[in-house]
Amino acid sequence: MKNVFIIGGGPAGVSAALYTSRAGVETFIISKDKGALAKAEKIENYYGLEKPIKGSELVEIGINQAKAIGATLIDDEVIGLSYENNFVIETKNTKYNADALIIATGSSRAKPKITGLKDYEIGRASCRERVFRTV
Repeated sequence: MKNVFIIGGGPAGVSAALYTSRAGVETFIISKDKGALAKAEKIENYYGLEKPIKGSELVEIGINQAKAIGATLIDDEVIGLSYENNFVIETKNTKYNADALIIATGSSRAKPKITGLKDYEIGRASCRERVFRTV
């Protein structure tokens, strides 16, 4: 395998890039934005953090770490995928050929449509779990 393209620049995508880059594989991360983590006001439930930091700071730390070991960040949006002896990734601006592909695009943040639910939401236990206070 000569190269790998990772679709998604959030924690999962950047973490994958750290491993593939360290393994000597030419690594490209395609991301249209910095994801949901960048919008978080405060991250405090993350291993190794001595004090809370903004999500945008944590995103930048991860991206800088990946770049420092050789990953390339491509600011673009993927609009199509196909396979023709290798993966063909079509973005809004160009096409890329990839020997390997990792899709790390995260999950939907859709809230349940329950009237009054917002009154009880106090945060998140993790990226995917909402925390509600009891009445």
